[in-house]
Amino acid sequence: MSGNIRRHILLTGMMGSGKSTIGQRLADALNWPFFDLDEEIEKRYAMTIPQIFAQHGEETFRHWERETLERMLAHDMAIVLALGGGALLQEKSHDLVKAHRVIWLDAPSSELWRRVKDTNRPLVAQGQEAFFLMHQARRAVYEKVASLKIECVGDPSTVVAAILQGLGADIGEQGNCD
Repeated sequence: MSGNIRRHILLTGMMGSGKSTIGQRLADALNWPFFDLDEEIEKRYAMTIPQIFAQHGEETFRHWERETLERMLAHDMAIVLALGGGALLQEKSHDLVKAHRVIWLDAPSSELWRRVKDTNRPLVAQGQEAFFLMHQARRAVYEKVASLKIECVGDPSTVVAAILQGLGADIGEQGNCD
C-alpha cells in the first residue's frame, strides 16, 4: 500500500450533517487541504449533482462518485475529505476507506431535515418521511464504517474540537499523523 495509510480524514453522514462546513474548519485547524467529494464530481463532469441525477440517474452518479473517491484517496499529502451522504452505500467503497479515519457526523433526523428541506438536493424531493427512512437505513452503514461518531449539533467550532479530541493521539503535532 502507499504511504498515505491512515492519513486522510473522511467525514461521512447524512446530507445536512455539516460535512462541508465542519470539514473546512477541521482542515483549517490541522493546516491540511480540504476537498468536498460532491464538488470534485461536479468539477470533473462539468455538471451539478442534480443534473447528473436527472440526466444519468443515481447508478451512474454512484459509479462516478466511487471513481472520484478513489482518485481523491490517492493524494500523497493528508487531506480532509467531505464525502457525499451516500458515498459509502456501496460495499466496494468500504474497502477504499478502511485504511483512513472515517468520522461520522450525526444529528437527529428532524434537525437534518430542517437544514436541507429547502434545498434542491435530488433526494430531498422525495419528502420528509422518505428522508427520515433513508437516514435510519444509512445510520447502519455509517456506524459500520466509521472509526469515530460525533454528534453534529451546536456551534461548528465545538464540533471541530470534539473531532480533534476524539482523534487524540491519532494526530501528531501540527496535524501530522503518527
